[in-house]
Formats: sequence, C-alpha cells, structure tokens
Amino acid sequence: MEEIHLFIIWSKALDKENEIISDIKKSFDILCLTKITWDKDKFSENLSRLYGENLPKDSNKENHCGNDTFSCIVVKDNTPIYKTRNTSKGDRVVNVNLFDAKQLYRSWTGGGHKIHATDNVEETKFQTMLLFGRSYNYYLDL
Repeated sequence: MEEIHLFIIWSKALDKENEIISDIKKSFDILCLTKITWDKDKFSENLSRLYGENLPKDSNKENHCGNDTFSCIVVKDNTPIYKTRNTSKGDRVVNVNLFDAKQLYRSWTGGGHKIHATDNVEETKFQTMLLFGRSYNYYLDL
C-alpha cells in the first residue's frame, strides 16, 4: 500500500538540492516540490511545532540547519518497507525507504540534521497539515 511522506532540505543544505532531488526521483514519485520561507522572528516557534519539542530562538538546531528559505518535497512511496532502525529517539520501527534516504542525504550534506524526512504515516499526516494545511488524503489522491 502506497504512502505519502516528505523531505525537507533546510537552507544550509540547499547546495546539494539538485543531487538530492535527482536521487529522490529514483525511488519515489514527487508529488509537490515547494520553497517555504518562514518569518525569522517565528522560525524557532515553527521549528518547535514541526519537531514537537521546545527549540528556543537561535537553538543549535536552527543555527545548524539555517533559517532561510528551504525546500519541501512531498513524495509517494509505492513500496514502503518497515523495519527497526536506530534513530535519534532510540530503536524504532520506521519506513526504511525514507529513513535510509534521509541518512544518505545527511551524509552528502556533511552530517547532522540539515535534511528532514518523515518516517511514518502519522508524522506525515501531522506535518503536511502543519506545513500546507492539506490532509494526508489530499496527497494520496494526486
């Protein structure tokens, strides 16, 4: 059963955007590619909502990822595979297609967290609504 997910290429990783998008196209159907600019005064607040944790202004994450315009790519994974992976939140069962791609793209951008990707449907549902005001099912119907 196909699934919808998203990747974010934060501003400090945009120098690798073309390579990442080219690689994404090999494994996923791109449904939407958009640039997003958040007000810098609200950036940390928006980042906190996205990640579900309190990230104060000028947090290490914000400084590491950048707070300029970033790219968001909504994709369809036609063959999701779930396995256990060691994540920043411990061992979790995740969509390895997304998780492994995210890890690869992070290595291309010097490590750290300059690339974000959802790795389960619940996270995608929350983040597509937050970022675009659109339901998960909207993207399934594209």
